[in-house]
Amino acid sequence: MGTVTEVFDRGMDVLTVALGLCCVGLGWWALLRPRRPPEPIKGPVWVVRIWGLGYVLLGISLTIESVTLMAGGEPGRPADLTRWVAGPLVVGSLLAAFLSRRWERRRARATNEGRQA
Repeated sequence: MGTVTEVFDRGMDVLTVALGLCCVGLGWWALLRPRRPPEPIKGPVWVVRIWGLGYVLLGISLTIESVTLMAGGEPGRPADLTRWVAGPLVVGSLLAAFLSRRWERRRARATNEGRQA
């Protein structure tokens, strides 16, 4: 029987695997249905697909690293490299989606003001 800390560590590993699989599922959904993306990433289709790809890579990285730790191994460079690629994809696409929505609102406001004049 393990100590409380070991049980807690295994529970966190299982939670991280579940989180990684959820990231893969959410990213896959965005890749397959870019015109109906999850709420935080509404924007142009290319932005949604980049976000989806980043989330799939991030989820794969989290899952592989957690399974490796659960099996008693050491996480390797591929998981780190995948995360270094996925991070900028996710953050960059979120920034692009935010700027795109802001630009659309500004353009809509300018169009409405032009009609009222």
